[in-house]
Amino acid sequence: MEEKEKDNVSLNEVENKVESPSKKDKKKNQTILILAVIAVVLVFAVVGVFAGKNLLDKKKGKEEVDSKEVFSKYKMSGNGLQDFDLSFLQLENNEQNMIYSPLSIKYALEMLGEGANGNTKAQIDAVIGAYKAKKYNNSPNMSLANALFVRDSYKENMKEEYTSRLATKYNADVIFDTFANATTINGWIKEKTLGLISELVQDSDLNDMQYILVNALGIDMEWKNVIQSIYTGEEQKGLSYSVAYPHTKYQDAVETIMGNFPSLDFSNSTKVKSSRIGATVNNYDFIKEQGEDNIRNKVKEEYEQFVARDECEYKAQGRTYEETEAVVNRYMKELKEGYGYKDVKFSTDFSFYSDETVKLFAKDLKEYDGTTLQYIGVMPKQKNLKDYIASMNASKINDLVGKLKTMDLENFEYGKIYRIRGLIPLFNFEYQMNLLEDLKKLGITDVFEDGKADLSKLSKESSYIGYVAHKANIDFSNEGIKASAATGIGGLGSAAGCGFDYLWDLPVEEIDLNFDHPYFFLVRDKSSGEIWFTGSVYQPTEWKNEVQF
Repeated sequence: MEEKEKDNVSLNEVENKVESPSKKDKKKNQTILILAVIAVVLVFAVVGVFAGKNLLDKKKGKEEVDSKEVFSKYKMSGNGLQDFDLSFLQLENNEQNMIYSPLSIKYALEMLGEGANGNTKAQIDAVIGAYKAKKYNNSPNMSLANALFVRDSYKENMKEEYTSRLATKYNADVIFDTFANATTINGWIKEKTLGLISELVQDSDLNDMQYILVNALGIDMEWKNVIQSIYTGEEQKGLSYSVAYPHTKYQDAVETIMGNFPSLDFSNSTKVKSSRIGATVNNYDFIKEQGEDNIRNKVKEEYEQFVARDECEYKAQGRTYEETEAVVNRYMKELKEGYGYKDVKFSTDFSFYSDETVKLFAKDLKEYDGTTLQYIGVMPKQKNLKDYIASMNASKINDLVGKLKTMDLENFEYGKIYRIRGLIPLFNFEYQMNLLEDLKKLGITDVFEDGKADLSKLSKESSYIGYVAHKANIDFSNEGIKASAATGIGGLGSAAGCGFDYLWDLPVEEIDLNFDHPYFFLVRDKSSGEIWFTGSVYQPTEWKNEVQF
């Protein structure tokens, strides 16, 4: 019963129980530990730094921090979506654009935990739980790397057991450097982040530092297919989409971008840059349901009325109407050959889910070296995003993700034609987290407090973590990893002539996938469910009337 009560502890209650670290002046000969967490993508980027300050040697007779079982409601049970991954959205739920990398934070906590002991380690383990960092294959499109930089003069103070464990378990580079400047560190970071971060550490930052622990994460990936087909001036990229069933009122299309991208009226009444998606799933057997005899009789009746009205003035032009039977036979032939029962067409590869409370849009990036990342946008319909984020948890979101529908006929009930249309906002922004305070609210407190931190497995000298930052930026584009070279929108047109046709109504279910209100997103490993990035979108990129080729 006591365990269940603990499970219901709110974020605010956790926050109120967190102790503030004591404030002490710098001491002479202090050691500074920096644990840098970096996730960089051409579309998505995260940068973070952990820094710690050295403590004076403990006085003789002073009791060590007791190791005890520590409870955390954010304890991870595996690599899939966890409450931990969403917790930072809730802790910094400030109704603004946000982006961070749970994967980078997890890597940092795991490596920090390797150097912790006693209650400090117990608090970290209480959050890490059963999580084990997955190993990924590095390639030109994905980089995941770890390193420990140690000042030459401090080499003898580092615990060999710790450096060996980092090298074997995390494939970390152990690099000794003079720390005269940040050239070596920033050069390594630039290489491991695919050239996208060239400077993380300033020369002046190294004055009191003795070692720096770095995790670098970078991806450079494209969508399997662009969101909306686009003409670049040299070629068309993306899938063409146009549907028109003969002798029916149903038609749909997503135009190829020839100039401007489409604009979308977002919730704050601003026009934002977007890409259009569309799909048609025809799960309605029109001829079977209407009956061929009924169709023939109706067409015959309508044609005879058309002849009687002489709307095309055939008689005045010396032309004659065709025999009714020939018209009906041709009509039926065209209907049987052209009507797309069990037909599925779409403008791009995507999956979705929509009900009265929420809508989801998901799209895969290309597979690189066995890894496929998937983007998932989640937009609440009834609650505002701030309230929705406050009330959600991993179980609810996992349930929604499990309901995603791909464009396969078996995912749609018989008896309707499903028309799915939507505008997906494009956006580009950056965000900086207050990660130190967030981690304390999750229950990891001792490692940040002078006198309580126990990092005795890391260094022969005692230290604590005193500074944490996590910075991110994201560029979500039509092509996935960069802003498109061409922008614009075209339109559909139609031409009418004089002639007979009878257009049937069809049972159509419209599914609106416009993401026109604030929403949050996940970028996950589709195989393991590991969350690489997550964030919220309150203000997408403003739409401008401009053409770029």
